[in-house]
Amino acid sequence: MTVARSLRWRLTIVFSLVAGVAIAGSTWAMVHVAVRAVWSTLDASLEEEAETLVTLLAPGSLHGLHGAVRALGAETDEGPEKFIVVHAADGRVVGQAGWVPHDLPSAWPAQTETVMLRRHGHAAPYRVVRVASPRGEVFVGVDAGGPLRTVSRLRSATVGGALAVVALLAVLAWSVTSRATRELDRLAEEMERIEARSLHLRLPRRRTLEVDRVVRVLNRALARLEDAMSHLQRFTADAAHELRTPVAALRATLEVALTEGRDAARYRDGIVDGIEQAERLASLAEDLLTLSALETSRLASRTARPPVRLDALVREVAEAVEPMAQEQSRTFHVGATAETWVRGDRGLLQRLLLNVLDNAFRHTPSSASIRVDVRVMADMAVVEVADTGPGIAAEELPFVFERFRHGTGAGHGAGLGLALCQEIATGHGGRLTVDSTPGAGTTVRAVFPCCPAPDVATRVAVGES
Repeated sequence: MTVARSLRWRLTIVFSLVAGVAIAGSTWAMVHVAVRAVWSTLDASLEEEAETLVTLLAPGSLHGLHGAVRALGAETDEGPEKFIVVHAADGRVVGQAGWVPHDLPSAWPAQTETVMLRRHGHAAPYRVVRVASPRGEVFVGVDAGGPLRTVSRLRSATVGGALAVVALLAVLAWSVTSRATRELDRLAEEMERIEARSLHLRLPRRRTLEVDRVVRVLNRALARLEDAMSHLQRFTADAAHELRTPVAALRATLEVALTEGRDAARYRDGIVDGIEQAERLASLAEDLLTLSALETSRLASRTARPPVRLDALVREVAEAVEPMAQEQSRTFHVGATAETWVRGDRGLLQRLLLNVLDNAFRHTPSSASIRVDVRVMADMAVVEVADTGPGIAAEELPFVFERFRHGTGAGHGAGLGLALCQEIATGHGGRLTVDSTPGAGTTVRAVFPCCPAPDVATRVAVGES
């Protein structure tokens, strides 16, 4: 019953019967037999002549050898442009007839071959046989252009017949599949009626197994697309809300500055406030654009990205934030001594480290220490940023990666930092985790697959030492 309903089985049986008899059997057998028939007689004759001359290479029979070479060289039954070259055991030419190829190999395979030899300034195909013995070796060859043209015509004729059979099968397949695909045509029409506003619609079941499977796949795709559209709508609404706040604050700051008197200090304060709001707006827009780009590309092929020395990158980022630690009189330590390499986008990895460190500096008091460590565990590079701050409440910890979510003491951030870091880590084939104990501190851990250390030239190319 299942086989009778299966479009795949019906098409397979038809194509197997026709193609198996008409193409697989006749085409292969005809080409094989035809090629062997063309070459077998010529090869047998050349090998017989070469073996005859080898037997005449015995000491004291060179006179008979010369006569045999001249007699066999004069025969043209095997083909035109015939040549014979006889070498003694010491490499001397002791007999030759016809033209002598200058590019004749010194050690030809002990079998018949078709090769290209130069004659009259151009290369031509020759059928050459070499027979060797302890007394020397014999080369016999003839022009193979005629047999090759015969083989080519036979193959063309056979292929033409095969193409005719394929055309017949195509007509038959068109007739069969035209009826079988009517259901697919109706399915396409139903899909065309589904638009963005009607993604909740689902396709009905079908009678044919293959089409019904397509329907199930399409229904799952529609469900995922509906979820994605819903997520996009929610994300757009959240982003619009988050952008509206800094824009409104910037506008209010500028309007207040305009209503103030013309005191230079007040103008300066208004401009400074406006710059701060603009920087917040620019940072939010940059985070949104980066998130969108990461979600769209997912960093594609990780194996094609250049190697990045992670320990050097950590030290570079640490040097950038060191002035902040000194300004806050905060204990800040970096443990990145072992050379560690990963594949990835250096700019995005730097963005991840800066975001995590910025969170640690902003969300902990200056009395809390911060430590950054890099180590390798089971072919994985691990970067840990640990602080001794107040930690994260247990009820907030499961939501730290949600977008636009502000925890207690979150300051003026947009709520995108850890979400962006998670996207970067996932795009690099890694993961990001947060462990926190209230009153004891928080540890953010990023794990990436390691890669072998590159050679010197690659290090110079990627700017790593």
